[in-house]
Amino acid sequence: MISFFAKILVALNSNSRSAELSSGVAFGFCLALIPGGNLLWVMIFCIAFLLKHNLAAMLLSLLLLSPLAPLLDPLLHKTGYLILTLPVLQNTLAGLYNMPVLPWLKFNNTMVMGSFIWSLILWLPVFILFQILIVLYRNKVASKLSESKFIKGLKKIPIVSKLLKAYSKLSFLH
Repeated sequence: MISFFAKILVALNSNSRSAELSSGVAFGFCLALIPGGNLLWVMIFCIAFLLKHNLAAMLLSLLLLSPLAPLLDPLLHKTGYLILTLPVLQNTLAGLYNMPVLPWLKFNNTMVMGSFIWSLILWLPVFILFQILIVLYRNKVASKLSESKFIKGLKKIPIVSKLLKAYSKLSFLH
């Protein structure tokens, strides 16, 4: 867990592309919304590993946002129910469900369908929001944080100094 935080701090404070961090957070958000235990979640998880983004940011946001996802269950259920009961989609969804392997996606579940729809809708806004937050952090917060008494005191703790040596790229702590 400490290595995830360290990797995130390294990426936040390095000259790495902020789009990679934002993409990782957005994928973690989508995976946190979609209930696990179905092929759709596994496919999105595998696709996320094939794309170029910060995996530590993805896994950390997945870990942090998963406990919050049940708060959205009523909205996700209503959205999924609305999509699954649209008369226009009935024949298409029935045909997809009767194909091999596709039922394992569990798209006929209201929670899975609703969370998939919302993750598609919210991926870009989450990406843009974190792009803005990362730029603001790098321009405004990072330099002030490096000069704070808290960080200077934190560097004196033996385990932190060992972590600093292990992750020498943490530019705002050097």
